[in-house]
Amino acid sequence: MSKGSGKTSKDCAVDAFRGGLALDLALSYTDWADECFYLPRESSSEYGRYRSARTPFVREILDDLSPMSPAETVVLIKPTQTAGTTIGLIFLCGMIDMYPGPALMIMPTDSMARSFSKKKLAPTIKAVPRLRSKVKEQKSRAGGNTILQKDFPGGSLALTGSNSGASYRSESIKYLVLDDFDGFELDIDGEGSPEELADRRTGTFPGRKIYINSTTTTKDASNIERAFDHSSQGYFHVPCPHCGGLQYLTWGGKDTDFGIKFERNEAGEVVDCWYQCEHCHQRIDEHHKTAMCAAGVYVHRYPERVKTRGFRYNALVSPAGWVNSWAYIAKKFLEAAAELKKGNPQKYQVWMNSFMSEPFEQVGDRPEWATIKARAEPYQALTVPAGAMILAAGVDVQHNRLAVSVWAYGRKEESWLIYHIEIHGDPMHDDVWQQLDLLISGTFPGGGVQHHISSVGVDAGDGATTQAVRNYCRTRAPKVFALKGSSTPGRPVVGAPTKQDLTWNGEKIEDGVEMWPIGTDTAKVTIYTRMKINDPGPGRIHTYVGLDDEYYKQLTAEKLVTRFVKGYPVREWHNVRGSKRNEALDCAVYAYAAAIRAGLPYLDLKSELKPPPVVRRPAKNHAPARRKRW
Repeated sequence: MSKGSGKTSKDCAVDAFRGGLALDLALSYTDWADECFYLPRESSSEYGRYRSARTPFVREILDDLSPMSPAETVVLIKPTQTAGTTIGLIFLCGMIDMYPGPALMIMPTDSMARSFSKKKLAPTIKAVPRLRSKVKEQKSRAGGNTILQKDFPGGSLALTGSNSGASYRSESIKYLVLDDFDGFELDIDGEGSPEELADRRTGTFPGRKIYINSTTTTKDASNIERAFDHSSQGYFHVPCPHCGGLQYLTWGGKDTDFGIKFERNEAGEVVDCWYQCEHCHQRIDEHHKTAMCAAGVYVHRYPERVKTRGFRYNALVSPAGWVNSWAYIAKKFLEAAAELKKGNPQKYQVWMNSFMSEPFEQVGDRPEWATIKARAEPYQALTVPAGAMILAAGVDVQHNRLAVSVWAYGRKEESWLIYHIEIHGDPMHDDVWQQLDLLISGTFPGGGVQHHISSVGVDAGDGATTQAVRNYCRTRAPKVFALKGSSTPGRPVVGAPTKQDLTWNGEKIEDGVEMWPIGTDTAKVTIYTRMKINDPGPGRIHTYVGLDDEYYKQLTAEKLVTRFVKGYPVREWHNVRGSKRNEALDCAVYAYAAAIRAGLPYLDLKSELKPPPVVRRPAKNHAPARRKRW
């Protein structure tokens, strides 16, 4: 209380800010943001003066990032596009204004850091009046303000990517932001986890602050989940408007007596949606959400962990007026669940991560080879079954043979194996490749017509045969392409290719051979999930009678397991057959990638397109046109 004025310290601080004075009084980042922070028009749907009342779940997070809190590390698991990055901007901008010091923001890649600086940080600094005189406009590399370096009185802010240990080895810093943490590598250049390296960078500074935020991804392989597990583990609870019982809003499920509930019309559209209280089981309509969130609090499982504070909320507490209404989340759930039933888990993972702030547990159960073989069907090898529309081949290259599978694909990604063969010979010699040419250039009968293979993916990941594969693909592109598998979780099945051929002075040849990255982890999860589908239709995998036991044992040779690297869990595919072969599974992965490259995802899109309505125009009057007089 200010003597004789009747004002609190906070009131004096606010008055000083409004007068543009420097402060000696402590002010939290929540109070600073409500008085001084502005959201820029360029990157915000709700631009203008910031109001923490719109997102009450950020207040305690900002308070723990403030100097008066004993917390050193703040960990946030959040849904996508729901205030996580805004918290980081308030933290950095408030630091520049009130508590300057050396700061570093790390994002998954340098390109992401550059994009963030140009599209979010620079407009924000420009929108906040108190920062305009402290952070100079970017004019030159030597001007103290570049895309990746911002200097200000008392400190500086650097931005960089996480994909190099050098990012963590430069001078010590007091403030650190690790943004989109699940995009970081688990082990940085063999030097340790991102948390360990970050701890070393800030270890010498008293009053240090580390802010780590991300949407979670895959269970047992998520950086943010691991960091959250070591925190106080706070969940944002809101009171029921009927009984007052606190609860963390969750999806619940059809068979639970709490959570999101909804009704659909005959067309399957969500027409009514509400939340059922876990305490009194009464219906809570969404118009109550604003008042519920205003009275919300974080309930921490380990409140004694004052140095590392953890926070978690999901899209069910998104402010009224944002796109994430309960009905919209229910609609997206139905779409994701429908895809999951077809054997496509990717959309369901996105829903779990983006809306529920929960990690997705990949299903890596190894199918029983005998069960898959028992479902084999009596169609002829080398023929195309009814319903198939695209033929694709996958080629696994070994030192003494090529393993080749030809698959046929139809709508909703239903698939049929139509041929599998091993072509023996040394890949360093032409003979084996000439035999492959005969197979992939041939035709396959079905439905009264002859079908051709549209796309062929050839494994170029073995260093000993990589050049031979490039030479083969170079003269047969675009039908035949070289690929290299990546086991990183969450990667798309087919990524963007890179040019491989170089000129004498190191420049890439535009028409040279391309290398296509393949998300083998994602592809294997998809294939194994679909092997469990018994009924013909979307996602079902068919094989023909006559394949031997060895083929099925190879097709089911791997299992998704968890192993620990330097004490941290890593999910990876393990060959349960040991040193025995698994080419059939690899060929299936490569053929699936080749089919996607050939347009498999667009088969369903084309079937859903409707022809434009016929517009009947009135008959033209063919009388001679009259000239307009000037």
